[in-house]
Amino acid sequence: MKRFFLVFLTIIFLTAGVLFFVNIPLSTVEVVINDQHVALENPVKIEEDTFFAPAERILGELGFDTQWDSENQTLTAILGNYRIEMPLYANEVNVDEETVIWDYPLKMFDGVLYLPVWPAADAIGAFAQWDEQSRTIVISTPETFDPDEPDDLNGPLLNVAHPPDSPTIYYGNSLFVFGTTQSFSQVHVTVNGEPVDVLDSRTGNFLTMVEIPRGEEFPVKIAATDAKGTTVVERSALYPAPSGSMPREPLAIHSSNLIPRDDQTIKSGDTLRVAFQGSVGAEARFWIGSPENQVNMTELAYSGGPPGEGGIYTALYTVSEEDVPARGLSHPMPVTVSLQRGDDRVTRELMGRVTFFSDPPYKIVEVKEEHRLKNRGWLYIMRDDTFQAYGTTIGGTGHPTNVITYLTEGTRYEVQGISGNYYRVKVNSSDTFLIHQDVVRETDTREAPEPKLSEIGLSETGEMVTIMLETTERFPFLVEDGKKQLRIKLYGIDKDGEILIPELPEFIDQVELDEKPAVSDGAAVLTVSLDQKMAGFECRWVGSGLAIDIYKPPVVDRENPLRGKTIIVDPGHGGEDTGASGPGDVHEKDVVLAMGLHLERLLEAEGANVIMTRTEDVFVNLYDRPAGINEYGADLLISIHANAHAQDAPAVDIHGLMILYNYEHNEELADIMLETMEAETDLPAFRTWRRNIAVLRHPQVPSVLVEAGYMMHPDDNWHILHPGGQKELAESMLKGIKEFFLSFDQ
Repeated sequence: MKRFFLVFLTIIFLTAGVLFFVNIPLSTVEVVINDQHVALENPVKIEEDTFFAPAERILGELGFDTQWDSENQTLTAILGNYRIEMPLYANEVNVDEETVIWDYPLKMFDGVLYLPVWPAADAIGAFAQWDEQSRTIVISTPETFDPDEPDDLNGPLLNVAHPPDSPTIYYGNSLFVFGTTQSFSQVHVTVNGEPVDVLDSRTGNFLTMVEIPRGEEFPVKIAATDAKGTTVVERSALYPAPSGSMPREPLAIHSSNLIPRDDQTIKSGDTLRVAFQGSVGAEARFWIGSPENQVNMTELAYSGGPPGEGGIYTALYTVSEEDVPARGLSHPMPVTVSLQRGDDRVTRELMGRVTFFSDPPYKIVEVKEEHRLKNRGWLYIMRDDTFQAYGTTIGGTGHPTNVITYLTEGTRYEVQGISGNYYRVKVNSSDTFLIHQDVVRETDTREAPEPKLSEIGLSETGEMVTIMLETTERFPFLVEDGKKQLRIKLYGIDKDGEILIPELPEFIDQVELDEKPAVSDGAAVLTVSLDQKMAGFECRWVGSGLAIDIYKPPVVDRENPLRGKTIIVDPGHGGEDTGASGPGDVHEKDVVLAMGLHLERLLEAEGANVIMTRTEDVFVNLYDRPAGINEYGADLLISIHANAHAQDAPAVDIHGLMILYNYEHNEELADIMLETMEAETDLPAFRTWRRNIAVLRHPQVPSVLVEAGYMMHPDDNWHILHPGGQKELAESMLKGIKEFFLSFDQ
């Protein structure tokens, strides 16, 4: 609402052609404070396109004492020891010992002092909003921002949310310290003797950064001081020293920095990474099963260490035809590593055993029903160009992995091995892909799939166009989406005769099948180009054929763009899942629920059907939250969260609104939400970010996750924690959703 005045006046000028105060008599402007109507002896005024209200009447209703200094022509508002000094006709205002510039100063009309509503509300810790329909200035204040105060407190309240009260292992040298003291009080907060970077006296919330050394427990002393005394809270943090190398003597092999960690089932031509940490400057070997065939290993240098003496020993073993049995599986064999220097020698058997097999495919598996996939329903690609000796990895191979996509129910994969709890499945011929064993079922066949494409069909309804690929078997595929394009990569598929492209509807511009793309990973590529942006897409199996549903843009009534639309509102976290920590006893789950309930009411008032994933403080499984997408035919999903800083983040400098999206066709939705919410609130636009996260994994409906500021930043949590701010954020989300639907009608 910060741009209310100019926008509202412009509307009146354009529609009525007369002055604002003539069209809307000022005597009809009402004032409501915390849901109570305020009777005014002197009416609201307007000057220079802004509202002015009787100062002493409004301040008194908000709990402030007022003092008028006629000699200095200054009005002082006092709440406890929180003071606001407002000189008459001067823009420099003293707010709790800090100079703030107001666009509009305190003024006098007919002998009565009037304050500018919006800057004054901000200074006194209130949110002011204009209700155009009822011609009412609505002012709201929180009951308190303060957590419960201990009975034996001799100084000001001091609650530290981060770092926590137990010694913290912290992986970074920049530690952020966040907490709260008494709101509307002149309390000075220091951390290790230095004033904090940010302190919002309206809430008492503070945030600062501390540099911590590496390799030693670092004390953090937070002190809050006021006229009563000083309150001190002490915490500590440890930034561990780098692992570095093991000592040269005694000769030893690390007990846990070993690869492979989990059992591996592999075939001829596969590679196996063997690595371990041990004493520097020794000779290392490994063997699988029998020690008769030992393999030399290479010692790697560590950062800052002498060349070739890092104590990380590694080798990449390629399975040969001689390793595998004539048929079936070998028995599981241990991997043993050996470290030797002179006559000294130590050995250790690794945690992961190795089994060789000779009859690929090992098995054919099919992805289970979507509701059974949950947090394991992802396809991963293994990054075999690097490895991690110190940490666990998916499948225990030592190789990091990246998520490629969420799995599609019914898709079949050829298993080419096992890594721990994961199948190694074939997608293309050059990379290794992993799927958790729990999300697939074994099929009856062990024949290598040879899918053939015989026909491309097309059908159309009022809501979507469906492209049907008639194939003999189900096969792996990946989808790359754009705003007006889909590229479906079809792996291992051949044509069964000439494939004709059917006649295309108006919504589809072109359909092209390229069997041998110039840049290819062994896949044929079906490219679908659209003549306008889509609302979403969905891939599903119909028998052995792949159906690709492409959703048309929604029909939008420009006068009522949300009427009849079904929208899922998802307040994040809930119950035992508290989300990000805020000041005192406030948690992310509580504030986002308040925003969600506000948004529900606003959407329903616009004629939308609203599906809430929760309406009270209960836990809802992350993977059950989008369940209404298909059940209710949702037109949009919005998940509401409040952000948390990562370890080692420059927390003071990073804050504001962030919008997450998963698919490229939702990027415009994310951009619209970010731009609109920034324009409608005082929060800065931080970024949009494409993220492959669970709640946004459904491509058939426009979806975004709104991070409505940072819980641990005082500039942000003023809006997040304040009831007026929560309502304002919900209103800005409503505006963004409306703007998104209107964008389809351009």
